[in-house]
Amino acid sequence: MNRTLIFILLILSINSYAQDEKSNEILQQLSTNTKAYKNIDVDFDFKFENTTQGISENQKGNIKINSNKFRLELNQQIIISDDTTQWKYLKESNELQIMEYDSLDDMISPNKLFTIYEEGYKNSYVELKNEGDITLHIIDLFPIESNAFQKIQLQINSEKIQLHNIILFDKNGGSFTYLITTFSVDNNLDDNLFKFNSEEYPEIEIIDLR
Repeated sequence: MNRTLIFILLILSINSYAQDEKSNEILQQLSTNTKAYKNIDVDFDFKFENTTQGISENQKGNIKINSNKFRLELNQQIIISDDTTQWKYLKESNELQIMEYDSLDDMISPNKLFTIYEEGYKNSYVELKNEGDITLHIIDLFPIESNAFQKIQLQINSEKIQLHNIILFDKNGGSFTYLITTFSVDNNLDDNLFKFNSEEYPEIEIIDLR
């Protein structure tokens, strides 16, 4: 599993521990809004940077979520779950891995997108910032217990109370930025999106791990 997938899955499952009253109110509203959506369809730009190591990587992604079902597409892989089975397709090798899936056991599952609440991080309201024609609430999260991140910054659209940008700072000087470019909700998503059709991929190698 490459670093992009690891961190996108982690970021989509971040829980926060409310200590700052203002940020707690915003995060609670964000959670309420998100749970009211029938489904979510998000495009994002991913960037990993580590200036001391001279690393800069960019790629685009999309995630569609309908209840406990999800479809995550990145440059080199596709991950799909219908809440019973998970398919992971590696484009470069034309390989498909199939495994059983239980969303209740998977705390870093993409279907937990934007459920930023309850426990795991302290939070602090930083500022209200203008970025072009968007006004953003800036909230920093700090881990209660030591983990891979020193800090996570959430940038939330103040008008819509939707996530706009998320930045993770690791302990090695790296930053992982996920800029949401389109945020669409309550679409008519075909249920076939949440199943993998291997017939669309000639000569695919299938590894069934169930």
